[in-house]
Amino acid sequence: MKAHETDCQDPTFRLCVYQAGHIITAYLLNQRVVSICMLPRPPMTITDKAFTGNNWGSFVDILETRVLELFGGQIAESTICGNTSCCSGDISRIDEITRILEALYSEDDLDNEDILFELEDRAEALFAPEHVRNAILPIATFLRSQDDQDVLEIDGDDVIKIIEQYIPRPPQKKPSLLERLHLA
Repeated sequence: MKAHETDCQDPTFRLCVYQAGHIITAYLLNQRVVSICMLPRPPMTITDKAFTGNNWGSFVDILETRVLELFGGQIAESTICGNTSCCSGDISRIDEITRILEALYSEDDLDNEDILFELEDRAEALFAPEHVRNAILPIATFLRSQDDQDVLEIDGDDVIKIIEQYIPRPPQKKPSLLERLHLA
């Protein structure tokens, strides 16, 4: 589903599309979307990211999730507008995080580019189903309408209601016994 070409000429609309990609990615990764802040700079999604086991594996999961979210914005913009032009700073963030992951994966003989391309493939797979791509434009349109009304912070539940019209809720990962014991 593509937006009308004139919509994609509007930088605010493009930011809303980009933000929709971040939100959809967070949703597909079972993160709770707390709120969306429509700031003068690019909007920001606030999600719950927590160490599930207070270990390095949990830390790596958070870093990988962040990279997937960053890629989600670009994938959404490319899907709706045919190319990416906003928020190019996310590529440098992705590069920085994949360099950290490279150091953490030091035993696996993976360099940051291997990690970057692997995570990009995973992000693209999240957006491969048509029903996921079909959710981007309605979310972006809603975000744009909120921005037009000068709403600076949007409740995450309001956006999730829109997402759920297109994408079924992903199954919740059940914590292992060890994870539950650490959480207690």
